[in-house]
Amino acid sequence: MRQYDMKAAPGEKTVIELKVTDQTSIRVLVIEGKKQGKTLVVTAGVHGCEYIGMEALRQLGQELEPENISGRLILIPVVNEAGFYAGARQVNPSDGKNLNREFPGTVDGTQTQRLAAFLETEIIRNTDCLVDLHSGGFCENLIPHAYYHGAAKPEVCAASCRMARWTEAKYLVRSESRNGFYSHAGQCGVPAIILERGGCGLLLEDEVLADIADVKNILRGLGFLKDAPAISYSHTMVQNGRYLDAPASGCWYPRKKPGDQIQKGELLGEIRNIFSEPLCRIHAETDGVVLYQTASLGIETGAPMIAYGELEKEV
Repeated sequence: MRQYDMKAAPGEKTVIELKVTDQTSIRVLVIEGKKQGKTLVVTAGVHGCEYIGMEALRQLGQELEPENISGRLILIPVVNEAGFYAGARQVNPSDGKNLNREFPGTVDGTQTQRLAAFLETEIIRNTDCLVDLHSGGFCENLIPHAYYHGAAKPEVCAASCRMARWTEAKYLVRSESRNGFYSHAGQCGVPAIILERGGCGLLLEDEVLADIADVKNILRGLGFLKDAPAISYSHTMVQNGRYLDAPASGCWYPRKKPGDQIQKGELLGEIRNIFSEPLCRIHAETDGVVLYQTASLGIETGAPMIAYGELEKEV
């Protein structure tokens, strides 16, 4: 059952605190346009140390005025507040769980599982589309890229891809994932994308401004903002992503950088122990491009290590 009515009076902004549990809240900014229309939710901070999107939404919330908006815009700068304040990498410190791996969640589970269930009921089920902003956390480098649906209904996948094309990220990645905030939105019939920009937990103004520009361009494309025509950018399409976790704990020595094109069989990196004895070597299983990788020397078994995907074509 829906608990909150996330609306403001026409032509107004308002901040609403959504109580998830006794220990967990989410604060949202609702910008209610003077003209009626659809609802768009833009989120950041699913992972507590990915700062570019958080700051972009903070600045957007100050910049955007209701008289220039058609429809309802809901900005959530920090979804995982516990992780943000603790500086936690990917997880909620209350239970050690990664929110993006807990959908659809459960109302009687841990804090993270209850938060996932709440996001489905209160956010996903009450919006027309969703943009989720991410970046590299403390130990992750990446090339700007956007994920769009590949495992939802055809019309949802098409709408998701169209939204991704309004970003300036060079690579658009077709994702077959069904779990995760944006992926689960697609399973619920809501077109959504993830926009990845920034790395290593750094807060750089040029990357914040690039996120702001992309979100505003999406607003134009969807008809929420009519100050200028939307720009459709050229992109390189990526499919069949491979997301590799570390097979051993040790010292990680990558041989490539995000954005590097790779060939099947090429050495991507190796893990050695602290005395430089080799533990494992990682080779590319296909031609493609490196999307992101761990930037820290130390890596533990099961931690995200490197991701790459197959190139399609320029469009």
